[in-house]
Order: sequence, then C-alpha cells, then structure tokens
Amino acid sequence: MKKEDVLKVLNRAEHKELTSLNLNSLNDGERILITGANGSIGTALLKKLNQTDDIDFLRSGKTITILSTDIEGDHEYLDITDFNNVFAIINKFKPTIIINIAGAKHAPLGEKETWKTLSINTLGTKYLLDCAPKDCKVILTSTCKSANPEIVYGASKLIAERMVLNAGGSVARYFNVVESSGNVFEIWKELPENSPIKVAPTCERHFISLDEAIGLLFYTMISEPGRYIVNSGYLHKMGDVVKRLYPNREKIIIEPRRGDRLTERFLATSEGQGKSLLNNGVIQLTNIHDEAY
Repeated sequence: MKKEDVLKVLNRAEHKELTSLNLNSLNDGERILITGANGSIGTALLKKLNQTDDIDFLRSGKTITILSTDIEGDHEYLDITDFNNVFAIINKFKPTIIINIAGAKHAPLGEKETWKTLSINTLGTKYLLDCAPKDCKVILTSTCKSANPEIVYGASKLIAERMVLNAGGSVARYFNVVESSGNVFEIWKELPENSPIKVAPTCERHFISLDEAIGLLFYTMISEPGRYIVNSGYLHKMGDVVKRLYPNREKIIIEPRRGDRLTERFLATSEGQGKSLLNNGVIQLTNIHDEAY
C-alpha cells in the first residue's frame, strides 16, 4: 500500500519518534529469536533487523544475531505447539530476546477451531516461557482483541498476555495494521476499477501503520517489562475511511459480519492508561491485576 494511502487511512501523521527507532537502539550481542516471522509484520521486522545501511549501527561495531522461521534470514522449523521442538531450538540458539509473533489470527475461525487457537496463542506461549533461558526477555505480540475476551481469540490472547507479564516479559499490543495481509484494504484494492465498494460504514476501528507496529516491537525490546500500545489517535468509522481512499467510487452499505464488534475498544474495562512515552506515541497500560497498580 502506498504511504500516501496509509496516511489517508490514519488521518494523521505517523509517530516519527517511533518509526525512527533502529538497530543501534539494541544492545550489543543480542540473540533474537522470532516466531511466526513469515507473516507481514514478521517479514517487515526481519527486514528492519537485517538492514545493512544503518550507518550508526555499523559504526557502533555491535553484533546482533537473528534466528527466525522466515526464508530471508537464518531460519529453522519451529512449531510452538510442540514442546520438544521449542526446547530443542531454544536450547541450541540460547536467545536473549524471544519475540513471539506466531498466532492464530482469524477471530471468526477461532470459534470453530477452538483448540487450534488455544494451542497456538496460549499453549505455544507457555512453551516458550517454560523453555526460555533465565535472563531471556520474552515479548508477546498481542492485539486489541485481547481487551475484549468475549470470543475464543480474545480470551486466548488475554491469557497469553497475563502469562507473559507474570513471568516478567513484555506485551506489544497493536491494533489493525493498515498494510497487514488479509485486511479489507486488500479486498478493496483487488476490485475492478470503478466497481462499487462494500462497506459497513458505522463500524469503528483503530489503525496504525506497519512502520509504527515495527517501531513498537523495537521500543518493547529496549524498554522495561510491561504492556505497551501505539497511540492510534482515535476511532475511525469505516465509512469515512473508504471516502478518503475512494472519494469518487460508489459505496454499497452492508451490515457488519455476525460477531464483529461495532466499536473497537482501546482498553479493557480492567485497564487504564499509565505513562505516555515517546512524545505520546506509545502508551504503557496498567491493569487492576498488576502488582504495582
């Protein structure tokens, strides 16, 4: 997706303090293991970590080692639902940071594929925590759906978040990433030119850019353990979004899919906004269940 279209969706500027974070912000000698790195967010993170034109990083003389399941970098097969496989890979690589991006991401399917969703999102997270070296930082990439655990997907992510936080790890929670694969923008883009666009206009969603999502992961890697989220700005009505992207196209109004939320929540009812960080680009969340709340 073109950056100009991304900004039309966001209806704001990107948080530059967040998108400008680079390799030099990491400590020397980090060994980073990334699960589920063949998706859109994992691939973008790998590209950022594999940058060879970062002058400040090259001058620093730091060494960062990356292991992933993506074909672009050093990779090995890793099934986080297989304890023996997880143990073998972690024991071999001995990571200092684990970024768990692997996950069952299709919320409606989660209602039917209950065990698959729980196995990947919850049990897989537990295996990573059980096998992680003592001083390894575990980071879970989570989503806004964990703040609304009335469906299997949300419940599985909420439990995974709680396990990671209780183990001293971190959670990077992002909303709808504009350039991520499988979203509505890809569907609209594939439509024949000038054909009508179907939209549920009153549905409200939070959006962030792919660069902001990657920046959030970088920030979480260099920060104290906690729960972090990008400040998305505000809710967008999908009717307004489609008008900004396709002002001259005919729109066909449809009802939201059964089970879809009309309005997306920024926080769970048990959560509050803690510190604002990076000029308000990142928000650290608090929860009534946190010891320091």
